[in-house]
Amino acid sequence: MLPQRSLSYAARRAGQQICTPVIRSNLQRRLASSDGPPLTGTADNAFNRERQAVKAHAAATSDTWRKLSIYVTIPCLIIASVNAHNLWSEHWEHWAHEPPLDERPEYPYQNIRTKNYPWGNGDETLFWNSEVNYHKKDE
Repeated sequence: MLPQRSLSYAARRAGQQICTPVIRSNLQRRLASSDGPPLTGTADNAFNRERQAVKAHAAATSDTWRKLSIYVTIPCLIIASVNAHNLWSEHWEHWAHEPPLDERPEYPYQNIRTKNYPWGNGDETLFWNSEVNYHKKDE
């Protein structure tokens, strides 16, 4: 037991003496990720067996989520983008068949103004789009 402690102490001490954090983090990551030999003797207890089972489960689960992200999410995003583009195109085709903006009736509930806006000409809202929005001031 004593040689193991002195060996672990020497390894810790060598790790602390490494100057650059990049080398230290790579070394720690490499040492921490090894599975190691099967558990024997006093190390073979319920806690360590459960810990190994959790590590194995995490490895399998992360692989499943990686595959889902690549093979399911990306194609779904592409399909949704194509669908959105098609709907957008259909919408503007529909707008092309409507009468021009000056010929459309203005209803009393549209463009209610109690005072002018502090920007622009005072009549257009902050999100005004001249291709879609219209307001007949003379009526």
